[in-house]
Amino acid sequence: MKLLCLDIGNTSITICDYKNEKLGEITRVASDENFINQLTKYNLGSFDYIILCSVVPNLTKLLINYCKNHSINIYEINYKNSHLNLHVDNPSEVGNDRICNAIAAKKLNFNPSIIIDFGTATTFDVINKDGAYIGGVICPGINLSLQTLHKAAARLPRVAVAKPDKVIGTTTVSAMTSGIYHGYIGLIKNIVELITLELKYKTKIILTGGLADLFSKNLGINNIIKKNLTIEGLYLAYKNAKLKKND
Repeated sequence: MKLLCLDIGNTSITICDYKNEKLGEITRVASDENFINQLTKYNLGSFDYIILCSVVPNLTKLLINYCKNHSINIYEINYKNSHLNLHVDNPSEVGNDRICNAIAAKKLNFNPSIIIDFGTATTFDVINKDGAYIGGVICPGINLSLQTLHKAAARLPRVAVAKPDKVIGTTTVSAMTSGIYHGYIGLIKNIVELITLELKYKTKIILTGGLADLFSKNLGINNIIKKNLTIEGLYLAYKNAKLKKND
């Protein structure tokens, strides 16, 4: 079976083809209405299914309508069809990307785990000993924080996310770089510690998203980097749904 998986986020869209259960090439495009044009090179009609995970409703609608108009099969992963135990007050509020991350972590035998996803938001998702999703934490994303600093303060420039040589910055740029980097190191460590105290047992720490590599070595916490966790979970969610249907 030939599948095309799409993870539509607020900043970018991750695209990956699966053929014979093997992960193909991963590409990323900007999250805007022009992304449909980017998909034409994939010859969408040649796929058995388009598998969709999205947190952007208008782009979700755009893709679903496109597939409907071109007789292309599409399957959207959500809380209703994920077959994931969601032990939260309102399962409908859990982002589809977070659901896919949890499914992948469970399948890879990482539970209990805390999944830290460096996206538009920095999210912490908690999977308990039984493999159930029990909630998490949502923080402003790193690039979003930098963008807000730049927009809100007239004299603060736009800077890139990087590990600074020193904590004490001697220029505006180096001070901002240090503040963001070490600030997020502290944020991550503190939240992981608080979650662990609340759970009363240790977990595996999984990092995913574009900035996972940058923070992994300096957290002072053993962690596992899984850059393609969401895409893997997207495929696994579809596979699980298909197996359940055939039972």
